[in-house]
Amino acid sequence: MMRITRDCLLSGNANRRSWMALVAPSANELTQAAATLDIPESFLRKRLEGEASRPLIKEERLISLQFQVPLPKEGAAGQFTLVPLSLYFVPGYFVTLTEREIPFLSRLIDPRKPRKRWELVLRIIAEVTRNYLPTARSVAREMAVVERDLRQAQRHDVVYRGLDINDRLLALDLGLLQLEYVVSEIGHFLPAEDADLMEIHEDTRIELSQVRDQVDSDQATINELLESYAYVVHNNVNHLFKFMAALIILATIPLFIPGAAAMNVPLGPFPHWRYGFAAVTGGLLLVEALTAWVFYRKGWLRLD
Repeated sequence: MMRITRDCLLSGNANRRSWMALVAPSANELTQAAATLDIPESFLRKRLEGEASRPLIKEERLISLQFQVPLPKEGAAGQFTLVPLSLYFVPGYFVTLTEREIPFLSRLIDPRKPRKRWELVLRIIAEVTRNYLPTARSVAREMAVVERDLRQAQRHDVVYRGLDINDRLLALDLGLLQLEYVVSEIGHFLPAEDADLMEIHEDTRIELSQVRDQVDSDQATINELLESYAYVVHNNVNHLFKFMAALIILATIPLFIPGAAAMNVPLGPFPHWRYGFAAVTGGLLLVEALTAWVFYRKGWLRLD
């Protein structure tokens, strides 16, 4: 979809610019937009597909910004999609390019109250930053559930949920890192005498830093949680092997006597002794009991 709204914002020299909104544009719309803006169609297509590229490009007739906007998935707490949002300033136009509708753009870009271009960019970035905050908090809440389940059950499916959370936090962290770079570079274009713009820029930078700190903290927590779980599993496996070894040793002890008796060697008068069977059986039980007591004291016969 391609939508053009006239006179939506002010350029640096106070001229009006039109807003061209490209939302999942068709091939024909992309070709038409590239011709209107005098931008290579391949450049727009790469940005639309979110391919790795420079977050900020400044040329003679073009300023291009790109960052990731977290949009929550319907009915899935903690699940989200990072949607690439590209902004372009070309003569006469301000362009937004994205594969999905971004709700807050229509609220921020109002032809009845046109803003200066850098003020608009900063407000868009501030809104994106505010989208990161509830997304990170929802992931943190799910992480708390995973921690509780790991403590109670130690199920493997919970581990996979923890790994999935770690992947989502990494995606958030990369998106915030890209956004931080854009905010840092924008500071060089802002007029130093405009106190309002500088204040918005500083507020946005601080807000972004706070969200990044929270995501980094959550990442450290989930990594420590998974490492602790791996240690517990490793310890339990070692204990299980000790338990099995103790059982095998206890089961092997009674086999010594029939093994010795079955050997084709003379045993002297011992097989004909009246109390031979009782002595052998009693000695066997005593060795078995002593061995079991030693294993129990060492904890090898306990599975708790």
